[in-house]
Amino acid sequence: MDFLFDQLYLFVISFIANTLSAMAGGGAGLLQFPALIFLGLPFTYALATHKIATVALGLGATLKHSKENHLNLKFSCFILACGLPGVILGAHTIVHIPEYIAKLSLGVLT
Repeated sequence: MDFLFDQLYLFVISFIANTLSAMAGGGAGLLQFPALIFLGLPFTYALATHKIATVALGLGATLKHSKENHLNLKFSCFILACGLPGVILGAHTIVHIPEYIAKLSLGVLT
């Protein structure tokens, strides 16, 4: 039962976070990332999960702009080609860094 509650909780928080993010142009991580930690994911896994979810959100936005003919396909592919390897490398790297260093780095970068 706890697993079902956690999944429902995460869905609701993610839905709210991404709705607000869509209206404001960003900021889903302010709700979604802490929710992942609150549900028991270690810091590094929560960060990696959130960053990969951010890529999925960007792909959805790209599809929407594509359907409305507001998309420069060449530029979008360039951004994707540059960003996706960084997200994958970053997600892979963060799970191998000690948690205290990751938290300190996030604090300094924020």
